[in-house]
Amino acid sequence: MTFERQVMWSSHLVRRIIFMLALPLGGLAYTLASPGIGVHYMCPIVFSGFIGFLSNLAIAECNGMVMEVFDTSDLQPGVNSKHRLQSMATVTKRRRTNYSSFPRVTAGIFLSQSIGFLLAAAATGVGGALTRDVGAQISTGITASILFFLTILLTMALWRYKSVQVIPNHALGTRIGTGEWTEEMKDPWFKPVIIGNPSGKFRHMNLLELGTQSRWTEIRKLNRLIKDDQGLTVAS
Repeated sequence: MTFERQVMWSSHLVRRIIFMLALPLGGLAYTLASPGIGVHYMCPIVFSGFIGFLSNLAIAECNGMVMEVFDTSDLQPGVNSKHRLQSMATVTKRRRTNYSSFPRVTAGIFLSQSIGFLLAAAATGVGGALTRDVGAQISTGITASILFFLTILLTMALWRYKSVQVIPNHALGTRIGTGEWTEEMKDPWFKPVIIGNPSGKFRHMNLLELGTQSRWTEIRKLNRLIKDDQGLTVAS
């Protein structure tokens, strides 16, 4: 939740990349440890257990990424701007927006689990055919190569390549270039949303966090940095 200017070794990104790279490497180790006669039977068993552990860890990390990207439960009434209903005449009767993470998180887990089961079903059929045609060791090596390719794609999706402003310029007491407050800054109901203890106004985001339904997009809407459903735009 912080705005680090550089990648830290203890960050989620580094930990997940290490976990993901270990999975195809485990598949490669299992391939090399299963030539048949001449290798102790415990070697492929140990590596297959290692692959199973990393697979479960990868599923847990995927669920964690879904929660991290789409969780909006902390954006509760009182910390964001009022719910703007044009039909209500008085300001005191206007409701506040109550965010729910259930639809977004459930949709993300459903999508990831569906793709996972489809790929697992395809791998079962293709793996059986490869085993009969080229042998078990070569087929596991091909599987490790496919895992490595998918790991590269996932790493590209998780890499925070774009710097995006999430806190308006006037939120920390600074003014825009003209030195004047705009009309939105004068709005007594407008309160910028600041998560955690940020060290800056910009955050490096990955492909998932840039999505229209992500929590950071909602925060940018609340901070009037992009257009929301009511058509309000950035003030700074």
